[in-house]
Amino acid sequence: MLEAKWRSGPARMVKWSAGQDRTETPNVIFHEGPVARPESSDLIYSSSSGGINARISSGHQLFSLPDTYYPPLSWLRHDEQSGYSVGDNALVYRGDARFGPPPNKVHEVAVLGNAFELRRDARQFAKTMVALRRAAGQRRQIFAPGMMDVSNLALLVYMGVDLMDDSLLGMLASQGLISTADGNMPASDAEWLLKDATTTSITAYNREQAWKELQLVRHMIKKDRLREFVELRVHSSAWMVSALRIFDEEFYDFQEERWAVVGPQFFANAKQSLFRPDVWRWRKRILERYTRPETKKILLLIPCSAKKPYYTSKTHQAFRRTIQSVSNFDVVHEVIVTSPLGVVPRELELFYPASQYDIPVTGHWDREEVAMVQEQVRHIASQGYDKIICHLGGEEEFIGLDDFIDTAHGSPTSGRSLNELRSVLEEACAQYPRVPMGLDRQRTMAAVSRFQFGPEAGVLVEGTKVTGSYPYSRMQVGNLQMGMLTPERGMISLTAEGAERIVGKGLGTVTIGDFEVEGNLFAKGVQSADPSIRTGDEVAIMRAGKVAGVGVAMMPAVEMVDSDRGEAVRMRHYRKMKTVSESGQTTG
Repeated sequence: MLEAKWRSGPARMVKWSAGQDRTETPNVIFHEGPVARPESSDLIYSSSSGGINARISSGHQLFSLPDTYYPPLSWLRHDEQSGYSVGDNALVYRGDARFGPPPNKVHEVAVLGNAFELRRDARQFAKTMVALRRAAGQRRQIFAPGMMDVSNLALLVYMGVDLMDDSLLGMLASQGLISTADGNMPASDAEWLLKDATTTSITAYNREQAWKELQLVRHMIKKDRLREFVELRVHSSAWMVSALRIFDEEFYDFQEERWAVVGPQFFANAKQSLFRPDVWRWRKRILERYTRPETKKILLLIPCSAKKPYYTSKTHQAFRRTIQSVSNFDVVHEVIVTSPLGVVPRELELFYPASQYDIPVTGHWDREEVAMVQEQVRHIASQGYDKIICHLGGEEEFIGLDDFIDTAHGSPTSGRSLNELRSVLEEACAQYPRVPMGLDRQRTMAAVSRFQFGPEAGVLVEGTKVTGSYPYSRMQVGNLQMGMLTPERGMISLTAEGAERIVGKGLGTVTIGDFEVEGNLFAKGVQSADPSIRTGDEVAIMRAGKVAGVGVAMMPAVEMVDSDRGEAVRMRHYRKMKTVSESGQTTG
């Protein structure tokens, strides 16, 4: 029985119950033999004349495979239509066959039978892993034998591998090679690591390094920073860089549906950070969902800051003091220009990942960054502003616009630059009727709602009064609250009444059966879930076509509908509803 406890993009950490035994994945299965395995390891495989037997060290057998389970895996009964073969206790997939739905019988282990051969083909490995996970589902562990060394362990886990073995580590040892996080190297060249360079001692060393790397990978999953760690590790080989690039560029949808819309602070230090699914999703949503608040007439482009959220930085506090010193400043729309996100409208600065990313600042923008920023800026600038002011301080050449006013002289925060900005804004803002504060707040919150939920979700704020001091905002109709924006949550949190307004207009829904939700909703009670739901999303709980409550998704939709364990939705508001008994009688 499997229960995912932590997730980090496509990777997950799972509690695995097998009989009375317990273990967790990702995990490494170590060969039981004369060479010592890591002391705290708990998965073992042993060879016999009958094949390979994998078990938990306390005794429970996990699965059994003949000793030819390494490629080409020709011993198994093979179905050319599905690409699956079924052994006694394991579901096995061959990447060279056509792929279809899994057989009806549920197995907890899916074995990637030709994994070792895929070390030569990064594209085929990425393609096979995506196909296998989609077909095998969330209630199966993926085992990729003969493929793991210390340097690629993090990448394998990130791409969906749950179980690995130490066979490649032993093969490397037989060749006199030490396996490290930075790649493999001759033991004879690394006396400072291992003085007694026998096959036995190298095997033991390789195993110990793999076990330590596994613990670090598990830690990164728990902290939801595995992607950042993988970007560091992949530079050990060209194959790994290729695999990650292909995984990002060709299988964005697969990753994105498993990627939370909330997360911790992270560093975007590598080239690959431009294509992190959460970063890429931000840029796509700006293009697909974002429209400016109707009250904003003047577009002001400003640089990012190291401190997040931006409004807490001294730089942006200086910008805002200057802007707010101008009469009728509510017609000004602040948009931050930054890599790797492109643009961040001021009203979205609390959202993940705008409030969490950090990047190295060098003043150099490569071609991909420039192209990305220009696409985003042009999209924003095309939304009907009367005037565009650029206060970027040397980066205006990258934005790709022809008609704008440049107000920065050197540093954007210099006295001269701020005075110039104030002067230009005073003249520009004076041309418009004064915007009522209540209207500006309402239109701004509508833009936030459209970005969070979808283009039709602006109806959430229709007829509401938006109150509170930034960055706290409440949407109310009389004394009835529809939702609230806070920096702690980073997005709009809904009430049941607010959810009713946008059901069918972008808000994800989770349908349950005829029972009263008490406490949080678990996956076992989910009948269906909108495919758009991601971990961290606001969701409405639907029963008999009505909103029964609202809460936060604790797993993506793809997992809700394919799991029978784990917390699916952490409930915030409930509605008591009548239930219908099996006899058709209404009960309280």
